Amino acid sequence: MHFLLLGASGRTGQHVVSELLSQGHTAVALVRTCSSLAARPGLTIVTGSVLSKSDIHNALYAVPSLLPSAAIITLNTVRKSDSPFAAQVSPPRFLADSCANVCEVLEQAGIRRVVVMSTAGAGDSWARLPLLSKAFMSWTNVKYALEDHGLVDKEIRETKMDWTLVRPVRLEFDDQKPTKTKRDVRTLGSKGDGMSLTDSVGVASVAKFMIKVAVKGLFIQSAVVVAD
Repeated sequence: MHFLLLGASGRTGQHVVSELLSQGHTAVALVRTCSSLAARPGLTIVTGSVLSKSDIHNALYAVPSLLPSAAIITLNTVRKSDSPFAAQVSPPRFLADSCANVCEVLEQAGIRRVVVMSTAGAGDSWARLPLLSKAFMSWTNVKYALEDHGLVDKEIRETKMDWTLVRPVRLEFDDQKPTKTKRDVRTLGSKGDGMSLTDSVGVASVAKFMIKVAVKGLFIQSAVVVAD
């Protein structure tokens, strides 16, 4: 399959790129700067903004005679540092507006499949989130990302897309794990039934799951919480 990728230069997105190419798929990635993602066979890199419909359109048609079958979005909001108290850098509605733009451009091209990385706590999974996790998200600047994910969750349901929202519990990155893992995740339904404070999931595992969902057409017009 051929994919359109947004967020490919991020810590989860880079795993999506590597996993896609290792499975023999091809992809075109829209990135802010071409230096943020290493070129490799099977990957076409287009420079532009996810907030620009024309840039998304250019990326969609970047490979002659080869139109993506689906889009995978691994965007997230940006803070000045990894500290949960750091100031927000991304503009309000960054995730919601980016997703809306992608869905509009895809729909105009006759493409309906989109898989979006969300977060546990968004939408109807908030009620099952552990109390301490709720406190952390409410009292830190992580709340702005959660609010934006909530807007994506609400607005994508009003589109005609065959969407899937993948909601990871607490993400663990490569430097937080002794080895890079790509285990099969546990799926906890839309609401995150059985979520606990100790749950986490590696970015490589999330990337592998998102590709599986996109390729096999799983969880159409549904959200799903995932954990290792």
